[in-house]
Amino acid sequence: ASYPPDVGYEASRGGNVRSGGAGAGDGGVSRAGDAPARERADERGSGRVDGGVNAASARTVVGEVREAAGEPAPAPESKSGRTAGVVGDSATAPGAVSSVVSAPAAGFPVSPAPAAMVRPVESIVPVARETSAVSPVPAAIVRPVAGQVTSRQGAAIAVTRGAATRRSVALTFDAGADRGYAETILDILLYVGAKASFGMTGVWAEQNPDLVRRMADEGHRLINHTYDHGSFTGLSTSRRPLGQTQRWSQLDRTETIITELTGQSTAPLFRSPYGDTDASVLRDIGARGYAYNVLWSVDSRGWLGYSAGAIIRHCLAQAHPGAIYVMHVGSSAQDGPALPAIITGLRDAGYAFETVDEILLP
Repeated sequence: ASYPPDVGYEASRGGNVRSGGAGAGDGGVSRAGDAPARERADERGSGRVDGGVNAASARTVVGEVREAAGEPAPAPESKSGRTAGVVGDSATAPGAVSSVVSAPAAGFPVSPAPAAMVRPVESIVPVARETSAVSPVPAAIVRPVAGQVTSRQGAAIAVTRGAATRRSVALTFDAGADRGYAETILDILLYVGAKASFGMTGVWAEQNPDLVRRMADEGHRLINHTYDHGSFTGLSTSRRPLGQTQRWSQLDRTETIITELTGQSTAPLFRSPYGDTDASVLRDIGARGYAYNVLWSVDSRGWLGYSAGAIIRHCLAQAHPGAIYVMHVGSSAQDGPALPAIITGLRDAGYAFETVDEILLP
């Protein structure tokens, strides 16, 4: 089963699809060479992009949300006489927080979040739509029980956006490099009461089991992003395409790891490494119970080295009902530091937050 075109999301059953930030002005297809660069940025795991803070120091960006809520932010502390900060543009979109607050890593506990952070603040966090309960999903994307591999007839579909029938967006984060900002991102989402979706590789899940369990426990949706981030088509890596057996191994291996950690299946949601997909990929993942290849309509461009301020401005300018955002948890992109202001700006613009399977509902 699939949604009709008028539901409000774009789908593709074939062709060589490469998703790439198709918001109001992005055009929908990444430029040649962009996808490999993005994934190299995600895989480097370095602590610096565009002069910004490193992964550890940026974990204090939760202070921005507290400051916007009228609560005192933690006072920055100096290390070796210097205070870390975010270098780059400030957000200019209506309702956006004007800057990203950061402090060095020394001595600031983020996880577990203090009680004050867990309490939503109504002035900036309208959480009526967000609950810990899992929303019902259409029959086409009902999740199989843990460990169950479901056989499907026909190919999966590639989706770049969800239903435009309500003012909602889906925040998705790819996890395939280092631990990076993942803990900070989870702290922020917990504090503001928003749910997101995480596309992770099996390797990353093996290396970060505590974060994978936390994602599941806090109601976020997990997406199969292959085991080691190999391109199924070879388009972005200039390598031979993986065969069906290799593709199924990538899917099954990651599914086993995640279900053993969380008791939850990643099916029916898959995300292609680099966004590389074609008709054979859709056919092969569909045969393993993955009904959707989840691409995106808004790319944060953190992987391009955008500053936190530039990411904020871009993400708010590209917002639209049913948008699926793609960001990265890795420390080489400034998506984590940008997240508080993105959430504040989107909520000020009237948007709610849904997981991928929720946003596909008509």
